[in-house]
Order: sequence, then structure tokens, then C-alpha cells
Amino acid sequence: MRKEFGQIEGEIHLVDKLALYGMCAGDIVIESGGVLHLYGMCAGNMEVKPGGAVVLYGMCTGKVVNSGGRLEISGMVVGSVERNGGTTTVLPTAKIELEP
Repeated sequence: MRKEFGQIEGEIHLVDKLALYGMCAGDIVIESGGVLHLYGMCAGNMEVKPGGAVVLYGMCTGKVVNSGGRLEISGMVVGSVERNGGTTTVLPTAKIELEP
């Protein structure tokens, strides 16, 4: 699993394994075969496609959509969480829909 610590500009379409400790300034789409461990922040929306997986320890300021992958949330989602397929686990430590 590769690691990123800085800021990533624009949208990410992830097809490999990434541990992100920094920030993505755009949307993140996790495609089939992609695995994201987010310790940092996504400043956009996040979508998990079939065959993709996300473990969210950090924060997403937009909405998180599971379209058929595996999603586990223990961190914070400012927007909503949409469960359109796959497996979604929201742990007791998670904070969801924190609109100001």
C-alpha cells in the first residue's frame, strides 16, 4: 500500500491501494480493485464503486456514496452517507451529517 502525506489537487480515481494522510482537494472515486485508508481529509465527495473498499478514519466534507463496494466509517462525514449497495459499516465513533 502506497502512502501520501501532502495535498492532492483535483479528482482521484483510485485503482490501487492508498493510505492518504494528507488531503485531497477534490472528489475521490474508488474503482474496482482500489482500496483507500483515509487518515486525512477529502474536501469533496467520495464514491465507492463495486469491487472498491474504503476505511475512513479521517474526514470527508462532502457526501459518501457506497455504490457496491465495502465502506467502513469510524471518522467524520460532514455530508450524508448513501448506501446504494455493497457493505457499509458505521462504527460508534463515527460522526455523520455535521452540517453547520
